[in-house]
Amino acid sequence: MHKRLTPFLALVLLAAAGASHATDADTRKRAEEWYERDKAICAEDKDAERRIQCMRDARTVYEKSIAGTAAPAPATSPPVTQTAPACTNCGTISAIREAEQKGQGTGLGAIGGAVIGGVLGNQIGRGKGKTIATVGGAAGGAYAGHQIEKSARSTKTWNVTIRMDNGSDRTIALDTAPALAVGDKVRVEGNNIIRQ
Repeated sequence: MHKRLTPFLALVLLAAAGASHATDADTRKRAEEWYERDKAICAEDKDAERRIQCMRDARTVYEKSIAGTAAPAPATSPPVTQTAPACTNCGTISAIREAEQKGQGTGLGAIGGAVIGGVLGNQIGRGKGKTIATVGGAAGGAYAGHQIEKSARSTKTWNVTIRMDNGSDRTIALDTAPALAVGDKVRVEGNNIIRQ
């Protein structure tokens, strides 16, 4: 009976040695199967002393077979992942508003308007009425000329409001209509807005 057990123990050792290419779970499973078979063979021996020794030998082989599978994995530090720094000048467009800025009058419009208004007023009425019409025409012409000059010099701007990634709002005035829309992700560089 003891001779019959030896090939099984040898097979268990070979299986355990050959299992180095297998996973720890596979190695442990094979060792447990062989251990159960060895215990069954040992139980068939009628001699109590040999049966006990056979069980001890089977247990020793089993423990040697699984010794490497229970070893803890070597401690390794987790891989260092480099995260890109948060974009401090990035955000999302929340509003685009067109605005018209009146130009500044140089006085030429007022002078020209006063002259034209005075000439036109002078052609109305006679005597005191003519004088009043001339003064009124000059004043009205000056005001109208000033307003016309301001309108002619007016400019349009587009105020683009950006909700920055840090939660703040930033508004940038552009001289031309932007090729952007509300909801676009952008990056701000100076007074330039760049779509991402």
